Amino acid sequence: MTRHQLTLFLLLLGINLQAQTIRVPLDQRLEDDKISKSLAILPVYKYVSIHIEPFTLFGVETKDTQPDLVIRKMPDMQGMRDTGYTYLYFSGANTEINQGYCLTLIGNYRRSVRTIYFFIDRNNNLDFTDDGLPDSLTIQQLETEFALKNQVNPSAEHRVRITRIEYGQNIRYKNLLTDHFKKHSGKKQFTDINYCYREQRLNTLGGKYVQGSDSFVIAFKDLNNNGLFNESCVDKFYVGSADATVNTDEMAYVLPQTDDMYFEWNQKRYQLISIDPAGAYIDFKEVKDAVLTKKLEVGKKVPEFSFVNIKNEREEIRDYRKKPTYIFFWNQEKITRKDTMFIRMIFEEYGDEISVITLNHGDVPRDVRIIRYYDGVRWPMAFSSYTIGKLFYLEDLPRGVLLGKRCKLKDDNLSPEELYNQLKNSK
Repeated sequence: MTRHQLTLFLLLLGINLQAQTIRVPLDQRLEDDKISKSLAILPVYKYVSIHIEPFTLFGVETKDTQPDLVIRKMPDMQGMRDTGYTYLYFSGANTEINQGYCLTLIGNYRRSVRTIYFFIDRNNNLDFTDDGLPDSLTIQQLETEFALKNQVNPSAEHRVRITRIEYGQNIRYKNLLTDHFKKHSGKKQFTDINYCYREQRLNTLGGKYVQGSDSFVIAFKDLNNNGLFNESCVDKFYVGSADATVNTDEMAYVLPQTDDMYFEWNQKRYQLISIDPAGAYIDFKEVKDAVLTKKLEVGKKVPEFSFVNIKNEREEIRDYRKKPTYIFFWNQEKITRKDTMFIRMIFEEYGDEISVITLNHGDVPRDVRIIRYYDGVRWPMAFSSYTIGKLFYLEDLPRGVLLGKRCKLKDDNLSPEELYNQLKNSK
């Protein structure tokens, strides 16, 4: 091989290898299931001096004593009527003086027409004159977000959303919180629950991958809230449906060696190549001819499960074991006219030979019943569930599954048209 041929070969090889790499920007701050349900409260205490109890004694009752944090330089708070303080959990600015939390002074903390200002000690040095301009919350705003940059990697950013406590709402719950903070605040002077905030740590970054029929979300959760998303055995990794809420129970820890991490989606296997530390992107590639682990085995019985039909009656899949059964998973967004046409034809022409179950996955039951009524659907309709979806590794819709007698899997990805043609040709 000549030098020119070798150079051309290496160039083509490099292009081929590069083409195998898929890069997905992680450009969305996602609200996972834990964040959306979180009722964490950011308590606000009255500022009385530059001596502040450290975060380890913040909001809890303890007999332990630790040296106070002493503010070195106060920010310019001229014209502000009252001052409070709180702590924001952030481990990306740890210092010998303070670790894990950033002291935050709040100007005009009492709710009024005045704008509220948040002076965050972003570099955790107890000097509030070198942190830039304060964040603010006007009377028209119900919420705001804080961006905290990792002090070692400035491109890495942690975000916190705070939301006002609504007046006149959840009175009993707010009274319980007020009693709790007043009783367990040590030297600190708790202000009032209406001056506090709901805190949500927006520590999940994700991006959507779409290629042909493949569509899924890749996400990383910064569990120690330092703005870095690739720390092994600390941060977590997730792959899920593009239109579903990120489920933290399905997350796996980032491994020390990124190339030891694999995931499967829509009957394909992928290997991670690299994760940007600041969560800007992820690189991965498809593994060709891979043995899949998230796949039901053809010829084996499917797991036992039950479902609720359109009449709100519970049925067991075992009751369908006497003849072949076609299970079709669908939702309103993904089902096509062709699908419904062939399902109707299968039901009407071959209903004596094969059972048909159409399981709606993800829509509101009331909407499904309306569709059945106005469209005059005659074939059996029922409802899928999260559990059923996991049993069948349901990662994209629509999808048809064909069971033989005794509920043995014959095909786990068969469209209504394909099944109709099989039945027609078998005659």
